[in-house]
Amino acid sequence: MTMIVSKQYKIKLFFIISLSVFSLQMFGQQNTYSVKVNFSGRFYCEYNSFYWNLSSGANSIGSNSGINDINEKTYPNVPNFNSFSFYLNANTSVEPCLSAQEECIRNTTITNSAVDLIKYPYLQLGGCDFMVGISEFKPNVSIQNLDTTSPSEVCSGFQLSLAAFPAGFPAEAYHWQYSLDNTANWIDVPNYIGGNKTNDITTTTFSIQDILGANHINYINKQIYFRLGYDQTRDFTAPLAITYSSCSPTVINIDYTAPRCNGESIPKIVVSFDRPLETNEILTYIYIKNKNNNSISNQYTDVVFDSANPKNYTFQNISSLENTNTYEIVYQAKKGTILRGSMISTQNFTYNDPAKMQFKITNQTQPSCYGGNDGTIDIEVLSGIAPYQFYIDDVLKVPIKIDNQHYVINGLLAKSEGYKVKVTDKNDCIEK
Repeated sequence: MTMIVSKQYKIKLFFIISLSVFSLQMFGQQNTYSVKVNFSGRFYCEYNSFYWNLSSGANSIGSNSGINDINEKTYPNVPNFNSFSFYLNANTSVEPCLSAQEECIRNTTITNSAVDLIKYPYLQLGGCDFMVGISEFKPNVSIQNLDTTSPSEVCSGFQLSLAAFPAGFPAEAYHWQYSLDNTANWIDVPNYIGGNKTNDITTTTFSIQDILGANHINYINKQIYFRLGYDQTRDFTAPLAITYSSCSPTVINIDYTAPRCNGESIPKIVVSFDRPLETNEILTYIYIKNKNNNSISNQYTDVVFDSANPKNYTFQNISSLENTNTYEIVYQAKKGTILRGSMISTQNFTYNDPAKMQFKITNQTQPSCYGGNDGTIDIEVLSGIAPYQFYIDDVLKVPIKIDNQHYVINGLLAKSEGYKVKVTDKNDCIEK
């Protein structure tokens, strides 16, 4: 019988201990705030004491009494109440001075919601020359990168997923910010990106290109910081540093060979990278993109680098580009089955189609007598690149230059069937 009772006690004791551990675990998961209260009071005329109480309804959080100079109190684990209120009561031993008699407030109450205090930590009241208010109100939250295999890095073009915990605070507690200058300045993450909510939410997902646009390329191999908070000085969490990496070869130069004549294709464009491809690494695509209208030209997949120079890839005989438009190189790497960063080159080139080689005959004179050789042809060059070459019946002639556009060819014999005239420019282009 004794042993049975002993077993019963053991069972009850085990149950009580287990319940206590469970209660501690539940308490550890509660959502709490860190609240800082600032208060001040001066002995003014006959005032001798004041009392304030911070509460949420019937739930008291903290209080203070007596006359003090500037003071503050911090309450690190305030439960997640919906609203917060101050009660202030000022006492005097006699009636206040006449100068303050009409302004003296003996007791008053002010209330604000938790949401408003998260966004704007300001709640203050005063009476009888005493002031009390909330100067800091922050949710006790933490953040982390959900990519646990590479928690301190994100590749260009990849999605960065950041999570805040614990959940259960008002949405405003999960206000994401980022800094591009080592936490000196903070910028709010957009509320929506591509129709998806990305701020005031416990888990947010976006790429660095989503928040920085084309400017993202300037932050390759640099740290970008993330946190929860508001404005510049109101941080809810410690900054989380994420290194922004290309995870692909990086374009360091574009060697653009311009076409010689109007309408011809571009002979070649050599794209130089900072490194050759690694073992089992390929470029899944590489193409030329028009920066003016985002159109794509000459896309290639499974790109093979030059065998003589494994850092270079060469586009050849490129056509159908738009005159005077600027172009950049877009590409993505893959190693094995794992896609790497999607990159846009910081370098670019502008395609300028050379002007057409054009000329016209402005005058012609016949020889002065039969068999003479003083015939002339006047030529005006309309476009092309100097210096020019002049051919009569495929024979090179040296003209008399009047100016940069006007030339005279003399010493011509009479010819009943006329002359075949050809003019070429510096690049040996002819009028077509």
